[in-house]
Amino acid sequence: MRPPRRWPLHPPPGPLESLSSWARRLARLYGMQVPELLGHNLGLIDLTIPANLDRDPPLAMLAALAERTGVDLAQVRATTLAGWVPWLVDSLTVEPHQAQDVFDSYVHANPVLLEPGATSRHLVHRWKTWRSPWLSKSGLDRVCPLCVHDPDRGRALMWQLPLMLSCIEHGYQLENRTDLEVALALGRPPPMQRVEEPVATMDRYTYEALTTGEVVLPGRTVHAGAWFRLLRSLLDELSLATTTLNFHGRTTLEFVWRTTGGEQRAGLAIWQPFEQLEWPAQETMLRAAAIALALVADGRISARGVFGPALHQAAHQPVYDGDRPPPDINAMMDEVIAEARRDRATARQLLTVLTFGCRSLLRFEDERAYLLRLGVPAEFIPGARELGRLDLLS
Repeated sequence: MRPPRRWPLHPPPGPLESLSSWARRLARLYGMQVPELLGHNLGLIDLTIPANLDRDPPLAMLAALAERTGVDLAQVRATTLAGWVPWLVDSLTVEPHQAQDVFDSYVHANPVLLEPGATSRHLVHRWKTWRSPWLSKSGLDRVCPLCVHDPDRGRALMWQLPLMLSCIEHGYQLENRTDLEVALALGRPPPMQRVEEPVATMDRYTYEALTTGEVVLPGRTVHAGAWFRLLRSLLDELSLATTTLNFHGRTTLEFVWRTTGGEQRAGLAIWQPFEQLEWPAQETMLRAAAIALALVADGRISARGVFGPALHQAAHQPVYDGDRPPPDINAMMDEVIAEARRDRATARQLLTVLTFGCRSLLRFEDERAYLLRLGVPAEFIPGARELGRLDLLS
């Protein structure tokens, strides 16, 4: 028997929810497991359900889900990482021989704090497991400690990446899902930690990029793709050894790390791509990036890179007000207008001066109306024929 084209129960995915999370919520409505729901109810023959639903599942499966739920296919695809190409990453599949070019283009070509060319080229291809910007060596599985209590709430796709530190809706720091669920099962839930500025601001920028497609930074509004590359480049700069930098770069990074109160480079002894770091080091790097953004916005450090001007308000540029007419000219005009209100000849002469450059009857009439508004009697203001402007009547 052919499955119905539209499932009777089909709540849409939540904002930025991952496909795996949405599929679990749908399956729970029918008392099923996800493989059972997707394996027998999409009308697809020989469908192989991928182990990782959130990366790049078959387009046919996404199209069938869109049909069964009434959700637009583009929205369904946005529940997967593939749906965020090329905004978040240029490609999910980076071959080993492409890794260096991808890294150089995405990260190294977009300095933030440092001048272009101020750093040496890092050889990312030495790390064989480096797959792409933002895709960690070991995936993350984080949840909001408040959202997790609501079975109808999903988990955001981007919580699997080292991209954000908090749940924007509630302002709490994201926690490892397994650790949190074990603690709750034992009746010992950990205290929920609110994130403070400037981390909250940085996460709001990222959330804005994900939900609106652009980010309003202090200096200008940038496309979401530019924001992701800006943030990733900033994280790379914070991982650099200061001994390799010039005076500006060295003092800038040292000041950022002193402001964090933590160990410089998050304790990194030998440079590694951000994606290769363990989560505690990634978290420290993200906090340092948030502090760096705040320091630039406050003018406490300078950002000399390609993206630097976007991070602070432009200096005030005075605008010339123009030459003011001498006070006696204003007084003279007041006298002429006052005389035109009393004297027909003066009014006629004033109209002649005002309409000298008029090339259309409409413009001529505008000047006549102007004199009327100034209180000059209508009988003192001749028309175009009376004034001899026959050129306007042809």
